[in-house]
Amino acid sequence: MKRILAMILTAGLILSFTACGKEPEQSKDKPDETTAQVTETKQEGWEGSYQASDTEEHFRIYDVTDKGFKVEFYHYEEGLIEKFDYEMEYDDENKVLASQVGTADDNGGWEYCFAFGGSRITVTWQGNMQTYNRV
Repeated sequence: MKRILAMILTAGLILSFTACGKEPEQSKDKPDETTAQVTETKQEGWEGSYQASDTEEHFRIYDVTDKGFKVEFYHYEEGLIEKFDYEMEYDDENKVLASQVGTADDNGGWEYCFAFGGSRITVTWQGNMQTYNRV
């Protein structure tokens, strides 16, 4: 049972991460008020502080707009926790996936992708993955 659950969760994460960096598809339908309210709630939901469960890495999301947000990210660089600032843009119309502004080539050959999950955000980069919980 645990293996089946793990496979289902892994498949869902892989599917969501494959969308990072892609242009959002344009909807031909005009969004109704309900869709607008859900999108607004998701945008506002990103803002806050998040902590990794197994390391000292953490980040703060702020300046959330309808295009993306800014991140103050404290992560390991050469064995020390250092602060880095990133600008993120949404990669899907539901605004639950975001990646660094620009292409991977613009960001030294790689980029962070964030997947919003309410009280947690899963971050992927160069084949790595880490979950951060809201604090």
